[in-house]
Amino acid sequence: MFGTTITIKFQNKLAREAILDRLKSKSKYMFEDGGLILRIFLSVTDTQVEIFHVFKNKDYALKERSAWTDQFWQDIKEMGGSVSRVTGECEVEYSDKMNLENFTKIE
Repeated sequence: MFGTTITIKFQNKLAREAILDRLKSKSKYMFEDGGLILRIFLSVTDTQVEIFHVFKNKDYALKERSAWTDQFWQDIKEMGGSVSRVTGECEVEYSDKMNLENFTKIE
């Protein structure tokens, strides 16, 4: 599996909500065709979020990254935000107590 962590710092809470809503609607297809297995949004503060993506493999992650235009990330920067990204092979562990009812399934 291959993981990507994106840190986004927004100018304000309103910008954060608008960008995240747009990001979620624009990227929903990745769960079907893009090899995305899991995505987690971690609210660090009202103006910062960490987004963790787990893909089937590196090829899927690179394909999706190239499919996204730089315009989306440029829009965030023009609104006073900042974006940073780290990627790499990942290992995912889970507990046998994991309850999928606590997750939002993308359909």
